[in-house]
Order: sequence, then structure tokens, then C-alpha cells
Amino acid sequence: GETRNRFLNIIYSESDRMTRIVKDLLTLTKLDYGKMESDMERFSLKSVAESVAASMEIEAEKQGVVISCLIPENMPEISGLRDRIEQVIVNIVSNAVKYNQRGGRVDISGGEKGESVFLTVSDTGLGIPEEDLPRVFERFYRVDKARSRERGGTGLGLAIAREIIEFHGGNISIRSKEGRGTSITVTLPKAPEDKANG
Repeated sequence: GETRNRFLNIIYSESDRMTRIVKDLLTLTKLDYGKMESDMERFSLKSVAESVAASMEIEAEKQGVVISCLIPENMPEISGLRDRIEQVIVNIVSNAVKYNQRGGRVDISGGEKGESVFLTVSDTGLGIPEEDLPRVFERFYRVDKARSRERGGTGLGLAIAREIIEFHGGNISIRSKEGRGTSITVTLPKAPEDKANG
């Protein structure tokens, strides 16, 4: 019975992973062919970050990781596809939690710079070897195949994140020190001034 259960679990988690890969691929093709829904809206990156942090709270606790989210009150709004941007933030924050260590931290901070706003997610996790850094945005690229398979990644997360952010006219960058942690910064243009107030 136990062997059977183990196999069922493996099949279950593998099919779960396949579902995620298919979902991820659909997201990519949607982006690739510019079939973006015309659901552009103005919203606050701060509120997205805070709701993502709140929803990751339980997962973080399980991993023994503390999440903090400190973003200035008056951060300007951005304009875009809220669900997609949220997907990017979820992805980055959940990686920061997953590849961390017990007693670790994930700090979400943000601010504005010129015509842009930015969000930085820093973790105290395993870090990424320097030679791997340029490749982390490639499709299906994984720093450590075995480790990420066991943690359930599809290897598409950052490739998709980058496409979504670039679609919005922004950019995404990563800094990492092996054994010390990683920090990922997403920069997006501020929403245009509302003419009505002029």
C-alpha cells in the first residue's frame, strides 16, 4: 500500500507540474503574439505587493521565513494588467520564500526613481552562482535542476516575469551572492498624469 501511495503522490505532483508548465506556456504564447487583453488599469504597485506578502505569510511561516513589506505610502500608481503584474510579484516572492533557509527573511521594498516606480524583493537564501546570473531569465533555465524539481518549479517563472514587465515598458534585474541571498528589482513606468486634474 505504501509503495502505491508513494507512486500516486509522484504522479499527482508530476501532473500538477505539467499543468503549471502548460499554464505558463499559455501565458508566454499570449505574450508572444501580443494578444494582451485590453484590460489596462491604473493601480498601486504597493497594494499588489502588500496583498502578495499577506498571501505568502502562511507558506513563509512553514518554511521558517519572515516576510516584511515596507513601501512608501505615496508611491505613484502604474498602469497595466493588474493580474499579470501580480503574477510576476507572486512568482518572485514565492521563489524568495522557497529558496530561503530557516530563520531567513524576505524583504519587499519599493520607491520611485525619475519617471518610474520600483519594487525590490530581497531574500537571505541560497543565492545564485555568478556564472548562472545572466541565464536566469531564459526559458526553462534552472540553477539547480534537482533542487527546483523537488520544490516544484517549471523553470519558466522569470522568463515570463521578464516578458510581462517588458510588455509594460519596464525592466527586471537581479543581483545575487552565492550563500548570501538574491535581490530582484522590477521597475515600471509611472501611470501618465490624469489630464482631468490639470
